[in-house]
This record gives sequence, structure tokens and C-alpha cells, in this order.
Amino acid sequence: MSVQGIAMWETFPCWSWTSNEPLELKSFVQSFQKIVPNQRWVFCRSDVAQTSRQLWTATTVSNRNTERGTAQARTLDAEFLRVLAGTHNVSEAFKRAGLQNKSTSGWLLHIPDQTTSMNSETINQEANKLLNGLGLSKSSESLEINLDGAKNLGISLDGAIDASRIEASLIGHILLADVSSSQ
Repeated sequence: MSVQGIAMWETFPCWSWTSNEPLELKSFVQSFQKIVPNQRWVFCRSDVAQTSRQLWTATTVSNRNTERGTAQARTLDAEFLRVLAGTHNVSEAFKRAGLQNKSTSGWLLHIPDQTTSMNSETINQEANKLLNGLGLSKSSESLEINLDGAKNLGISLDGAIDASRIEASLIGHILLADVSSSQ
């Protein structure tokens, strides 16, 4: 699959993880910042990342905003969480999408640079190094639609709910993050 000549993975580069001990968020973030190779890595709650299309949309928007100088967050990883959370407020984005204190599971996401091709083997090695360096274990969870997670992101869904409607709402929520910021 490619978008404007840019090779994309069929699935988004993400890894579910678990921890035997609840995370002490402040020290976890400090440890992560010491070992992370660049701003293209971000952790989020387990109910936030739901579909590859949702995550590719957040990648496209956050990369575009950063390249154009219109990002509301200071770093690419924070901008990614901001648009994923569908808000113009960075603090609110971390509340909606970021890890919470005492988390025992979640997702490690790699925000691809869509202007260069990705080496999946290198990305997987970096992910394993990050997870191991933080004392986390890879789990076998896969992305899945989660109504509660969508609601936690601030999406209100009325009436009949099906997976395609939730996914469309997740993507629309991302796209509206910047529209609402201009109001």
C-alpha cells in the first residue's frame, strides 16, 4: 500500500505491552526520555490505539503540522497524542490518550516519517530495545475497536454502534482537532 508514492505497512508499527508492576509514571517517563532514540516513539493507553487507519491518520496529521510549523505541541510525539486525542489542548491530550499512573498495559507506537521508507526490522529492534530497557513485556494484544476507549477520547456515539462507525468517528475526531483549534 502506498500514499503519494510513500510505502506504508499494512498495519501500523505498534507493540502492545504489559508490566508486572504498576508504572510509577514520573519515573517511567524519565527513564523513557533517557533511552528513546528520537521523537518518533510514543506510549499511549491500551484503549486509545484502536485501528491502523486511525493511527495512520494521526501520523499524517501530526507529521504535516510539524513540517508546516503549525503544530500546537513542541514535540512530534506530543503533537501525535494531541491529534490522536482530538483536542487542541496538549494537557488534555495527555489526560485522554497518554499513559496513566499505575498503568500495567498499553501501546508503544512508532510515528513513521512518511517521506522516507521504513525498515521494519530496524524499527522492531528499536521497539524491543525500548520495551526491554523499560522492563516491559511484549504482549499479543492486537488493535481492536473499543467503545469505552472512544468515549474516553471525547467521542460521543449515539444510536446503533458498529465497528465501522466507531472507526470513522475516531478518524473524524483526529481531523477535527485542528478545526476546533481555530475557533
